[in-house]
Amino acid sequence: MALELLTRLRESFSQRLQESNNRPWSPHHPLRHQAWQAFERLGFPTTRHEDWKYTSLAPVLRHPYRVEPPEPPVLESVLPQLPALQGTPEPHLWLVNGVPSAVSLPDGIHFQSLVHAGETGLRSPLGHLLPVEDDALVALNTALAPDVALLSVTGVSEQLLHIAVLTTAITEPQLALPRLSIRIEPHARARLLISFHSLGAHPSWTNTVAEITLGEAARAELILWETDPAQSYAITTVALELARHAAARVWTIALGGALLRNNLYIRLAGPGADAQLFGATMVSGQQVIDHRTYVEHRVEQCTSNQLYKSVADEQGTVTFTGRIHVYPGAQKTNAYQSHRAVLLSEKATVNARPQLEIYADDVRCTHGATTGALDEEALFYLRSRGLPLSYARALLLHAFVTEATATLPDESLRTRAEELIAQRAHLHAEVVP
Repeated sequence: MALELLTRLRESFSQRLQESNNRPWSPHHPLRHQAWQAFERLGFPTTRHEDWKYTSLAPVLRHPYRVEPPEPPVLESVLPQLPALQGTPEPHLWLVNGVPSAVSLPDGIHFQSLVHAGETGLRSPLGHLLPVEDDALVALNTALAPDVALLSVTGVSEQLLHIAVLTTAITEPQLALPRLSIRIEPHARARLLISFHSLGAHPSWTNTVAEITLGEAARAELILWETDPAQSYAITTVALELARHAAARVWTIALGGALLRNNLYIRLAGPGADAQLFGATMVSGQQVIDHRTYVEHRVEQCTSNQLYKSVADEQGTVTFTGRIHVYPGAQKTNAYQSHRAVLLSEKATVNARPQLEIYADDVRCTHGATTGALDEEALFYLRSRGLPLSYARALLLHAFVTEATATLPDESLRTRAEELIAQRAHLHAEVVP
C-alpha cells in the first residue's frame, strides 16, 4: 500500500507542475523541486533507520490518502464536533488540510499567507532550520504543502494565540501538510497553542512542519496539544532557533491519536539562550507515541532542561529519544534531561534512549531515564488510609504525570490538562486535587 500512496504523491506533484501560474509558492519554486528530489531519494523511513527504530510507519502508509485539500468545511459547524477543543480558547488561526485561514489575531501578531504574500512575507527563509535533505517527511511537506502560514510577533503579547490544525477525512482518507513559519522579533513575547484535530470516519494523516525563530531577548511559550481521541495519525516536526538571551518553553501534551510522532529541534544559537521542554504522555490500547528531542548547544553559556513523564497501559508504546549536542567552544553549557515512565501492563512498552554528544570540556550535562511500576510503598500508604486500590493507583498516576503540566502558563489549559489526565487515569474529576 505504501507503493500506492507513493504513486499518488508522484501524480500530485506532477499535476501541480503542469499548472500555469505565477504564484510565489507554486510547484515551480526551486525549493519545491529540491524537496521532492530529496523525498524521492530518501523514501519513507522504516524501522531500519536508527531514528525510527521503535516506530513503524506501516500502519500509516497502508491507506490510499487523498493528497489535494478538499473543499473546506464551514468552521462554525465543525466546532461542536471537535471534543479536543473543549476547555481551550477559540482558535485564532485555522490550518484546514494545510490551508491557513485567520479568524482574528491578538495585538502585535501579524499573519500572511505565502501564496498571497510571496517571498517578501518571509521573515526567515524556509528550510533554514529544517533542511529538506535531512528528513524525508520534512521534504514531503515542503514539496506538497498547499501554503505556508507566515506569522510575526512584534510586541509583548499576553494573550494566547491558538492555532488549530484540522484534517478532514469525511469521504475518504486524507493527507494534510500544514506548514508554519513564525518569527518572534527581538524583545517580543509570544504565547502559542497549537492543537491537532481530525474530523471524519476515515483515517487521516497530518504531517506538520513548523520553523520558529526567536530574536535577541525574545520569549516564546509553545504548547503542542495532542488530545484528539480519534484514531488519527500525526507527525509533527517543530524547530526553534534562539538568539542571544532568548528563552523558549515548550510543553507537549500527548494523550490522543493512534500514532503520534513529535520531532522537536532546539538550536541555541546565541549566548545566554535558554530552553525548557516538558512532556506528558499517556497511552493505552495499541496507541503509539514517539518523542524525539534534539537540543543543540552551539555557543557558550546556554542552558536547557527536559522533563518528560510517560504512562503506558495495555498494549501501548511510548518511545523517547533525547539528544543533547554540545558543539566545540560551547563552554559553560548547563543541560539536563529526564524521562520517567510507568508501565501498567506486561504488554505495554517504553523505549528510552537518552544521548549526550559533547565536544566542550567546561560543561555540566546530565541525563536520566527510569521505567518501572507504581511505587508500592506509596500505594500501601494510601490503602492504609482506607483508599481502594484502583483509586490509590489513579491518584498516584495523576500526581506523576501532572508534574510535567504544572508549569503550563495558562490556568484554563492547566486545569483542562489535569482533567484529561485524570480521565485517562480513571480518576473521577470531582476528586482531582
